[in-house]
Amino acid sequence: MSETFVRFKNQTLDKPTDVVISKVKELINSGVLKPGDRLPAERKMAMDFGFGRTQVREALHKLEFYGIIKTLPQSGSVINGLDINTLDGLISDVLNLQDYDFYSLVETRFVLEVNAIRLCAKRWTEQDMQTLEKTCENFAQYYDTPDRVSHDFAFHRAIAEACHNPVFKAMLMIVIPDIMTIYQRDRICPPDIAVVEEHTNMLNAIKMRDGELAAKLMGEHLQGVVNFAKSRLIKKN
Repeated sequence: MSETFVRFKNQTLDKPTDVVISKVKELINSGVLKPGDRLPAERKMAMDFGFGRTQVREALHKLEFYGIIKTLPQSGSVINGLDINTLDGLISDVLNLQDYDFYSLVETRFVLEVNAIRLCAKRWTEQDMQTLEKTCENFAQYYDTPDRVSHDFAFHRAIAEACHNPVFKAMLMIVIPDIMTIYQRDRICPPDIAVVEEHTNMLNAIKMRDGELAAKLMGEHLQGVVNFAKSRLIKKN
């Protein structure tokens, strides 16, 4: 492991994704990575940075969304061809983004997911459907375990993937992890067998390619947490 990576081991930030982004920033500033260079593979970054591949992947989604890296077919993720000062400023902006209030995150998720599932119902492929079915089955199996949140996230991510709009997907990958963290921290969504049925109903609507029904079901699925977030905002104000 290089001295640069070792030095990163002692750095602490609140969010794992921000730590990963900060490490990429330092690699650029130190000259280890230059504009146009390919980033190490997710597996190697996870090993060198001391995090799981999920955290690394979420960090890369943020960096890609803000134009700091780009993904090239069969080449992986590369640093965008911007000058060092511009890259440094962009990454600093990502790290200094305000902590959005819970209601704003949930409201944004509602708008994105209702429209993402509508597109998903029209655009899914056979491969997409295999993933959707598998993630739905996994959630049904683990809905009453501590792993339910990650399996819930996997199902919603599969919908975002299957809508085949990379901007929807990128935006959802930014807001959903923060929402899921709050869910777990505040125990907002306890195990509920009804959620399994809601996921199944959404999957069936997608299979029928009924975008309007799928969007309606997603809206109903998320309405409870929207109402909860709104009530928290009212009490806070």
